Parts: sequence; C-alpha cells; structure tokens
Amino acid sequence: MTRARAAEFAGTGVRVSTVAPGATAIPGNADSSELLAAMTEGTPAGVPVRPVDVAVAVRWVASDEGVFVNGGTLDVDGGIASTRLRG
Repeated sequence: MTRARAAEFAGTGVRVSTVAPGATAIPGNADSSELLAAMTEGTPAGVPVRPVDVAVAVRWVASDEGVFVNGGTLDVDGGIASTRLRG
C-alpha cells in the first residue's frame, strides 16, 4: 500500500513512507518487560525500542532531510528485520 500510494501521489509533493517499529516498551505493556526482553535479546540493539526512537524516525522521514525517502519502509526495530534469517 505504501508503494502504491507513493506512486499515486508522485509529482504532487506528497511523500508516503512507512515506519515499522519493533517490540516497543510502552507504559501499557510494562508488565510484559520479561517478554519484551526475550523478544529483543537476539537483536543487534539487544533492548526494546523506545517510543522516542520511533518518534525521531517519523520526524526525520517527514522532514526536509528525508525528502528522497518515498515509497519505502523504515524499520525502527533495533536491527531485527535486517539480521533475521528467512526460511
């Protein structure tokens, strides 16, 4: 859908991108800290994503600095998407 919308709005100045957070520690899942730790143990970051990490990525991709980021997905997941094995 991201790529389709980016193509649809091409040339209008509207950019469409996706930010995909990994396991994120938020107040609503504080009682699941052991599960989050287990989920992120094997990631390069080794810790859950913080909401501020996602916010910074969104701010960057929406800024003038991210002007050539369009139609893609920015993984904010501590490296899990780029390092996991696919079978």
